[in-house]
Amino acid sequence: MITINMIAATRECDNVNPVQMNEEMTVLSGKFGGTCYAADGYETIKAQPVEKALKRAESTAVRGHHSVFQHCMITMEIQCSKIIAMLLNSIGISNTSEKSARYTKMKPQTEREELLYQKWHDIFVCKINEVYPQMFTEKEADKLAYENARYMISVFCPTSMVYSVPFRNIFYILDWTASMTDNLLKLDGGFNKRLAEELKELRKELLHVVGEKENFHDNKNEYFRFMPVQATGEKDDDNKEYFGDVYTAKFLASFAQVAQEQRHRTLRVKINFSGDNPEEYGFYVPELIRETELETEWLSDMRSIGEVYPQGVLVSVTEQGLFEDFVLKSKERMCGRAQLEIMRLTEQMTEKFIENRENLSTANKKRLESVTEQTKPCARCGFTDFVCSEGCKWGKKNALIRKI
Repeated sequence: MITINMIAATRECDNVNPVQMNEEMTVLSGKFGGTCYAADGYETIKAQPVEKALKRAESTAVRGHHSVFQHCMITMEIQCSKIIAMLLNSIGISNTSEKSARYTKMKPQTEREELLYQKWHDIFVCKINEVYPQMFTEKEADKLAYENARYMISVFCPTSMVYSVPFRNIFYILDWTASMTDNLLKLDGGFNKRLAEELKELRKELLHVVGEKENFHDNKNEYFRFMPVQATGEKDDDNKEYFGDVYTAKFLASFAQVAQEQRHRTLRVKINFSGDNPEEYGFYVPELIRETELETEWLSDMRSIGEVYPQGVLVSVTEQGLFEDFVLKSKERMCGRAQLEIMRLTEQMTEKFIENRENLSTANKKRLESVTEQTKPCARCGFTDFVCSEGCKWGKKNALIRKI
């Protein structure tokens, strides 16, 4: 027989006292940890004195058994730069609802960025109406134009998000920000210097959230794997590509695309970027203006703001995971409504799985067939086990040949 008793739930709170919150979370964690030894379930633990739970939590922390502190979640509204949001989003066990640079107008920090952001918005509106006449409403064209113009905005552009993370992980993040800051100060480049300053500020703010008390530390010497150069001082880009039941894919992508890529928490994404040369891997050029007279102008404008590291800067990306989780990613990204850059890269990876079909198990071969059509990639509205509830302008026929 199965029985379920609710023992805790997230609630909205005002005027939080960080010290009190830390103690309450610690006591709860101590209670949750006590269930491992309780003969009669949680009710017996709940009735015990608070001091016993607190003592249990503190001794558990000392022994390095931190999983009991992961039951409690903390939800914060964070105002930060895009790159800090990306760093926080790289943590597997977290959840984010972030201001969209695709659906809202962003606010660049410098006059030059603002000028280019608006300039290319206007260019894209004209180009969209020229290439796809009468296909989009004024509002739709405006959104698509801003989505592409945002490649001109710095990866340090302000954003905001509601961010939830386990109580345990805040203390790990505090450790990782400290070690990453120390390493960044040893590196050259404007990107690294600015990131170091932002990490100092992030650590200060997170420390305030937990009442200035670091309850325990990461005992496995982990770090922000998302950015190995910045976290360790060493590149980590010599992985070999392989496409099978487990896979490793390598490609170049813009910061804007990586921000989308890393949201698939079941996959592991890391970037290699020195941080001292915005043109290390070049700049992304939107498909709508690629191989036109506008491409040269686009690249010239990108170079003119290279020192702020626009989101169109390309970085070297390594993505690793299980094929079935790649299929889940495809059910979001192989779509006419998805950002074009990530859709195109997902399409290219699908082609590589098709080429390496014999590396897949029988079950995964069937999964591959469910997301392809006549041994070719297809949009998700053509998947055998997916029903689209959104709809788009493109449909199955045109989703993969669009340029915007």
